[in-house]
Amino acid sequence: MAVPYRITIRLSEDDMNKLEKLLDKYNYESISEIIRVALRQFIDKFDEEGTNKKIEVQLTKKMVDDLNVLLQRGEAISIDDLIRSVLKEYTKNTLNIKQNESEKAEEGHQ
Repeated sequence: MAVPYRITIRLSEDDMNKLEKLLDKYNYESISEIIRVALRQFIDKFDEEGTNKKIEVQLTKKMVDDLNVLLQRGEAISIDDLIRSVLKEYTKNTLNIKQNESEKAEEGHQ
């Protein structure tokens, strides 16, 4: 992929070693590719123009393992998709409960 801009950065030896391990572990073509992916993710996360907003969530290893079990069962196509589905359902249920409580409170005051 040809890109029209070139930048130069300086990294610590420790960061460079970590990048080299990631390169081997995840079969990236180059460290430049890892940095481009990281920059795209950073831009996507902080870009205010999009309709979707990205957030970061840290999960325990057990939670990730549990999510992977659900993925293996075919509950979703990715962990991201599964998390979106769970949050959507939770939000919908919570808002419905709050709405029902408000309606009941209003009925009680009439």
